[in-house]
Amino acid sequence: MRRGVLSTGSLLLAVVVLLAANILAATVFGGWRLDLTQNRLYTLSDGSRAVVGKLEEPITLNLFFSQKALRDVPQIQAYAARVRALLGEYVAQSGGKLQLKVIDPEPFSDAEDRAVQFGLRGLPVGGAGGESAYFGLAATNSTDGEEVIPFLSPASEDTLEYDLTRLIYKLGQAKRPVVAVMSSLPVNGSVAPMTQQQAPAWAVIEQLRELFEVRVLATFEKKIPDDVELLILIHPKGLSPATQFAIDQFALRKGRVLALLDPYSDVEAPPRDPIMPTMTLPKMPSDLGPLLGAWGVDMAPDKVIGDREAARMVSFREDAPPQEYLVWLDLQAPRFDRKDVVTARLTQMYMNTVGALVKKDGASTEFTPLMTSSRQSTLIGTDGLDKPDPEALLREFKPSDQSYTFAARVQGPLRTAFPDGPPEGAEVPAQVLKESAAPANLILIADADFIYDRFWAQVADMRGSRMVQPFADNGAFFINAVDNLSGSGDLINVRSQGTYARPFTVVQAMNRTAQEQFRAAEQRLQAELEQTEQKLAQLQQSRGEQAGPLMSAEQQQEITRFQAERVRLRRELREVQHNLRQDIDRLETRLKFVNIGLVPLVIAFAAALVVLTRGRGRRSTGERHVAG
Repeated sequence: MRRGVLSTGSLLLAVVVLLAANILAATVFGGWRLDLTQNRLYTLSDGSRAVVGKLEEPITLNLFFSQKALRDVPQIQAYAARVRALLGEYVAQSGGKLQLKVIDPEPFSDAEDRAVQFGLRGLPVGGAGGESAYFGLAATNSTDGEEVIPFLSPASEDTLEYDLTRLIYKLGQAKRPVVAVMSSLPVNGSVAPMTQQQAPAWAVIEQLRELFEVRVLATFEKKIPDDVELLILIHPKGLSPATQFAIDQFALRKGRVLALLDPYSDVEAPPRDPIMPTMTLPKMPSDLGPLLGAWGVDMAPDKVIGDREAARMVSFREDAPPQEYLVWLDLQAPRFDRKDVVTARLTQMYMNTVGALVKKDGASTEFTPLMTSSRQSTLIGTDGLDKPDPEALLREFKPSDQSYTFAARVQGPLRTAFPDGPPEGAEVPAQVLKESAAPANLILIADADFIYDRFWAQVADMRGSRMVQPFADNGAFFINAVDNLSGSGDLINVRSQGTYARPFTVVQAMNRTAQEQFRAAEQRLQAELEQTEQKLAQLQQSRGEQAGPLMSAEQQQEITRFQAERVRLRRELREVQHNLRQDIDRLETRLKFVNIGLVPLVIAFAAALVVLTRGRGRRSTGERHVAG
């Protein structure tokens, strides 16, 4: 009886201690968080904390998530949990400036109407009324400002923190940033000399105007306005020393420049010979004079990159089949830096006659490649590019077995390109800077043509409005770069993070190995096929006009041999596939055994060991008590 009372009392005491511990943890350690994920997925970067800490007005974060409609989509459910946890971190770091509201927009409810009004994108989930599910974020500030992420896709998980910080940063700003564009190309539209009709501005410039206040500067400007936050240079040619000095001082003062340089512009019209107007002169590269070297970067002015792996199939004549054109490139995801928010989401870009950027020896700046070529690349002279000859380039192509940089981020302290003082004719500011006021952040791209409309989008006029349908990420890359560089230094420092999903890399490696074996077998089969067809053609030609059976015995033997070889190779393919499936199944079985069977067995064994140890201790105590 007494033992039972003690056991009940011990149990009640344990419950009280547990409740007390939880209350103490909630009150004393409620703000403490421990992030044990590999990529620190639930920990805000220093840049995000700085942006949130500088908020001066309250912001409401409305997270719309259709809990019931999306309950059978585990990937979105898991991602939604991460989004809520990360938004909770923002709220915890904001000092009360951020408020999070989680809303379930059930069909035909006021909440769904709000989601539609915000412009959130619904996912059709069926039902008699055509119901939709929502997973988006709409944020508002106290002055009716509004920023929206229409759909929080798991595919964009690696830039989630940047997207959220950017949204909060924009709502905390009183006005749109001012960006200036200086270009020798007609990016802002032009008048056709023959028809006198006005050509519209390039699509990317129109998109810029929707997001920023855009100022178009002439290439002979001697001063960059003080309110400009970012200077965009697009194929800057023929700049005077006075204009170069103005750019130099802006880079030292503001530290924000996006430069699209080009060793050979396909878009640019060839200049006319002033002596013989019917003749044209060779195109000249972009020239920043001494600026590029002062920023710690070099670019060969008369060389473009030829990449066999990325070469596009083109045809310059209707009667000619498409051929690989080494200097027109189709860049895929592996060519982009996945750690930088500007290039993290890019999947495909088209770039033509691109130059190569390299870090200058002894440069004090940090040079980070954003886009690179494959190792099947080399540098090709610009002479003759006005008359494209893909076949000649292929015939003379010899890869250098090195990767070249198309675009790079340059960061760090800058020094003036004019150490001896302002050049003649320059507009001298009140304070001439010799060094940058703060670490600069520049993005340099060795191509200007990639933002020309026809290289990345289909643009159509629909009842007075221009409809832009991208087929490549060229425009997105340009807008990303402008958006990134025009933000605060804190926003620029937010980097792309990892993903919540942890793929089975061993299984993926096994699959890649098997696929390589498949390709090798297929190539061997194709080679056998071509050789046999060639042999049959030779045998048929040797028969000439001779009378005889339709096929000779030798031809029959050749066909029989090939058919047997084809059967053997197909059997090899099936064996490779079968072995791959067996290897994956064995690995899956081992993983299931470890996670489902082995771990519980280890825990049970540890528990049994504790019980046995305590039992032995009690028996020893009892024996000593009896002996005493």
